[in-house]
Amino acid sequence: MKNKKIFLLILGFACSAGLGAGGTYLANYKKISFMNKYPLILETQDFAEKKLEIGKPENSAEEAQINAYLSLYDDKYTHFEGKTDIFSKEFIVEETNSSPLALGSGLRINFDKNNNLYISFVAPDMPAEKQGLMRGDIIKSIDGEPVTEFKKAKKLRGEDGTTVELLIERDGEEVQLTFKRVCDTITSEGVTAKKYGDTLYLRLDEIGNFMLEPAKKVLSENKFDSLILDLRDNPGGSISVGMNFTDLFIDKADLTQYAKNGEVTVMSTADGVEYDVPIVVMVNGETMSAAEMITAFLKQYADTTVVGTKTFGKAIYQQTGFFKGGTLTYTDGYVTVGDWECYHGIGIEPDIEIDMDPDYIGTDNDIQLQEALRLFGEN
Repeated sequence: MKNKKIFLLILGFACSAGLGAGGTYLANYKKISFMNKYPLILETQDFAEKKLEIGKPENSAEEAQINAYLSLYDDKYTHFEGKTDIFSKEFIVEETNSSPLALGSGLRINFDKNNNLYISFVAPDMPAEKQGLMRGDIIKSIDGEPVTEFKKAKKLRGEDGTTVELLIERDGEEVQLTFKRVCDTITSEGVTAKKYGDTLYLRLDEIGNFMLEPAKKVLSENKFDSLILDLRDNPGGSISVGMNFTDLFIDKADLTQYAKNGEVTVMSTADGVEYDVPIVVMVNGETMSAAEMITAFLKQYADTTVVGTKTFGKAIYQQTGFFKGGTLTYTDGYVTVGDWECYHGIGIEPDIEIDMDPDYIGTDNDIQLQEALRLFGEN
């Protein structure tokens, strides 16, 4: 009897251990499957450290490790970016110099080697110069608050027409200056326009989240019989913004999204056309994504001629998720526009092909623009 009890006790322990091991295996099944699927990662690590004796990689940051794994998808649009320090001087300088204030007033800022905030550029005949700001001026305080941290530079920005009190150090002397802000919200969103007779030239640098209202403002404030839409070097952006912009020129049409998980989504423009005019769309090899989508819609459903060179050919779309304090951008599927087949990796061919160095865009040698103007009898 005693031996039987001992046997049962041992059997029970063995079963418990087995169940525990099984539970551990099940709990880590996905991790184990990953290691079985990608053994080269561990094999390469072992070879580098033990055979080559080169030690561990110097760049062991989380961002590098995550992107190393994401590279297995072989998709250049899938990537991870760590958390952005919005209070770093690099971020503040870039954000300020692309702001409506900098573009409207004609100034740029930077921090010197001693981390002093200073005016790095003043455009001739712009409000900053006319109000007395000079290149090299060190800004000691803004509205009476000393600039002791990088983030204090943000106080320069504000609403158009408002004033700010600046204490400037110039050539060793302090100068008090009241500066009236002049902001250019249209240019800051990458929207520029010019009239050529009865033709409106409209350039969109990108299809950004805040592009639509400035573009609509330009269109509403100008009377025109024809439109030149310049999408050259436009990397695209938001599908929904692009759809809303296109909706101004075409009647009801569909864009279909095919997600990798099998879901199919149809997005449509609304009935009615707000601007029923002939259009020339200018494109090149760097016209991508939502900019190509606009081109495809206008070519199919409006009186449109495409001038330039074949577009990039990006008809896939990305989503963004938050991970490890940063953002992970991944390709979620592809799109088709109207009745066209998917042009991803193919591009959109122009009706009138004119090859041109992109450095000539906006210059006297812009032969693509000259052709667009010729089509409307404006040159």
